[in-house]
Amino acid sequence: MEQGNTKPDTFKYNIAIDALCKDRNLDAAINIMNEMKQKNIPPDRVTYKSLMDGLCKLGQWAKVMTLFSEMVNLNIYPNVHTFSTLINRLCKEEKVKDAEEVMRHMIEKGVD
Repeated sequence: MEQGNTKPDTFKYNIAIDALCKDRNLDAAINIMNEMKQKNIPPDRVTYKSLMDGLCKLGQWAKVMTLFSEMVNLNIYPNVHTFSTLINRLCKEEKVKDAEEVMRHMIEKGVD
């Protein structure tokens, strides 16, 4: 990720992660996020949104919920649109317990 005099930051990593997710190359996107963490560059809600969106599209629900839990543990919360999209996708896949967990966190944080 480092080229020339520019140092990578969360914004630059997010661009790469989002592009990889849109290309359905989730393994590479997850590897990039792990690289961020190793370099002490903190992922943010955009990082997690891109990854969760890509994983939802591939039906990798366990990984989606793992990322959501990680996000919550780091006190990073999605915006209302991301919460709603995630809940909707989980319900469509009949993952009601997972949708309820996401909804509970949304209510606890007072997201509206």
